[in-house]
Amino acid sequence: VMPSSQLPDPAEWHGLCAAHGLTVWNSVPALVEVFAAFAEETGKVIPQTLRLAMMSGDWIPVNLPATLTLINPEMDVISLGGATEASIWSIYHHIRNNSPDWKSIPYGRTLANQTIHVLKHWLDSCPVWATGEIFIGGIGVAREYYNSPDRTAASFVHHPRTGERLYRTGD
Repeated sequence: VMPSSQLPDPAEWHGLCAAHGLTVWNSVPALVEVFAAFAEETGKVIPQTLRLAMMSGDWIPVNLPATLTLINPEMDVISLGGATEASIWSIYHHIRNNSPDWKSIPYGRTLANQTIHVLKHWLDSCPVWATGEIFIGGIGVAREYYNSPDRTAASFVHHPRTGERLYRTGD
């Protein structure tokens, strides 16, 4: 676990990675971006022990995975997505050979025992590329919001046709 100071300190992070043989990085993309920029600007090599960068919580800049693999070619880069109410991560995408002309990193595919649905407001499936709301299903979906039945009723629903219990993400 990295220290949480008031301001990001990529020099300190680099030192800690090297000193402790850090193998996995897990944070929002902005912190990975700060770390990669530091490595590029200073010419410091990201330690080869850092074999995996997992990012979630925000959009991943399209050029960031390529930057990371230039700095450390052995590093795997993973995009994760989901909601705390559904075991935090429900979506996974291993980023390999992304194209610089991509507009965004693909959101990914569901993890085992989870489902993702893009539904219209009446819970019908949306066609591919149509706008809808993301719902998460599967064994990781929470039962309720503690002591908040109204909020629970608004966010946790059953699909009218399949009966599957879903979490309405609001996205």
